[in-house]
Amino acid sequence: MVRGTDASIRLLKAVEQGMDNYRILEEWGPGTFGDACLVEELKGNTQYVIKKVECMDEREANLAAGEAAPLLRLRHPNICAYREFFVTWDNKISALFFCLATDYCAHGDVAAMVRRNRQRVQNTEEKVIQVLLGQSINALIYIHQQNLLHRNLKPSNIFLKDESTFLIGDLLPERLLSDEMRIEKRLGDEWRLWAAPEAMTLTYSEKSDVWSLGCVLLEVMSCSLYTGEMVASLLREIRAEPLCVGKLVPTLQAIGGYPAGLCQLLPLMLQIEPEKRCTAIELVGVPYVKQCLALIGSTLSGQKKTLPSGAIAELEEAGVEKTLEFMQRHSDFEDAQTAAISHLSAYARHPDGLGHIEEIIALVVQAMRLHCSSLDILLDGSKLLQDLLTQALEHGYEGESFTSNDLVVTLVAAARSFPHNMSLLSVIYRVIIILCTNEAATEMLGKAGFLEGVAKIMGRVLQSREMCVSCCRLLWSIGTAEGSPQRVWLELAAPRILPLLSGYMGDPPVVEVACGALWIMCLKGCVAESDTVHPAWITHWLLGSSLLIAMTATPPVAPTTGGRVQISPLGPEGKRNPLPTSCTAERTRNLVEEYLLAVLRHASIKLD
Repeated sequence: MVRGTDASIRLLKAVEQGMDNYRILEEWGPGTFGDACLVEELKGNTQYVIKKVECMDEREANLAAGEAAPLLRLRHPNICAYREFFVTWDNKISALFFCLATDYCAHGDVAAMVRRNRQRVQNTEEKVIQVLLGQSINALIYIHQQNLLHRNLKPSNIFLKDESTFLIGDLLPERLLSDEMRIEKRLGDEWRLWAAPEAMTLTYSEKSDVWSLGCVLLEVMSCSLYTGEMVASLLREIRAEPLCVGKLVPTLQAIGGYPAGLCQLLPLMLQIEPEKRCTAIELVGVPYVKQCLALIGSTLSGQKKTLPSGAIAELEEAGVEKTLEFMQRHSDFEDAQTAAISHLSAYARHPDGLGHIEEIIALVVQAMRLHCSSLDILLDGSKLLQDLLTQALEHGYEGESFTSNDLVVTLVAAARSFPHNMSLLSVIYRVIIILCTNEAATEMLGKAGFLEGVAKIMGRVLQSREMCVSCCRLLWSIGTAEGSPQRVWLELAAPRILPLLSGYMGDPPVVEVACGALWIMCLKGCVAESDTVHPAWITHWLLGSSLLIAMTATPPVAPTTGGRVQISPLGPEGKRNPLPTSCTAERTRNLVEEYLLAVLRHASIKLD
């Protein structure tokens, strides 16, 4: 049995009789992605819903269990939480089932709410739509920040906890939806109605969930206008015809009576091309969405809760423990978190700080997650994390912080929230560099898509010297990580190193870190010959040195060069390169040390 409160999640390698812990109250038959039943826990009498998904074999069940672990960690007021998962064998039909136990919502779901309104031919109240929209966007942003996707959002997957609280549920492990056959088997053809156009080819992103939420919004807004069959037809037409959704807006305004701000959300969410579609976090900038978020009291609305005057003064004489208590007590208050992080920064190099490093990091990460729209908290929090982790390394401390999935996910989310803020990105990259000393953290960063983002961002940050240095140092850290599996990201970044070098030839520190990144990528076999021996790029003899280093790491030389490495004969200002124009790999290796010394002297880089 695996529970969400377990400190360590293990894969299930044996079949367990998890159903023995429950009493079945109702059998509901086929549901969203398998059979479902209402159960009662034998010990606590708490009611849950258990979803059963048939697996092809034990391997698939174990892989699904591994992917389901992050779902157990989801804790959000608008997400229907998973409590545990287990694997069970059904002797009657000789089948293996992957089972998930989730909270039970007795008030039904949005699909039932829509059916009631259609039967009465009445509009859904705007306030209900605002609450639904605000809470759903709030939950989606949280899900995406955890590097998860829903993939199957629809009215029957949004539950009502009570009259004013909606919960997104039925998130699936990716393994259970990994190909079209599995989807058809587990979801049926119905899933296509709410699925984004790109999902038809099993291509998913955060924007795919936004499309699905747009479909839900259309259903909720059209209760008095269209039957269920008519809405299904509309959803198919919208997926095929780009202009269709725009034609709906006047109808929903005139006949439905909804305000323009609400109706105009549909074209933002139902764009056929993902590039033109909003992400959940981008929707936060839309005025009507801000109103919805303010209505539910979300900090994403920009309306910040503030402490009473003088409350922050208690931090003036507070030590680390009192400050941490203050952070926990006032976690919802942005000004309290900002003040506490600032106060704790004074302890980053103090023994008390190192003695409480795990607690400090956990609460700073929590503050960054809860106040993800606050640039001040993200920036100051990242700086404090950098100082704490640096101290930990210097003192040989190796705690859970270096392998904390929450820390990695929060840093990645912060970088994505402010992709053009070079000050924040630079600090986050420095924290990531420290984390990359740990193989597990490096692997988590790869899974989170962060390393792919590094490769992409290098193409647009050439004007920021600080970011160039940070990117190169991060690539070095990734490459030197023991057993690093992130070769694919190094390969993506390799072609961007040479333009970076070309732009900073007069800046020795940048050249130094860029050459280091290129060197480690070559040692890992991540640099193609076309990236290193393109004569048009080698017009500066300092750049030639970096390529020389690279070539010593990438034998054998391609047959087209006759076993020789080609180097441009031109140095600075058209002068001859001090090295021969071609040499064998062995000869190149022998010349490396002498050539590098000449380069370093020329670039005025001081050697110890």
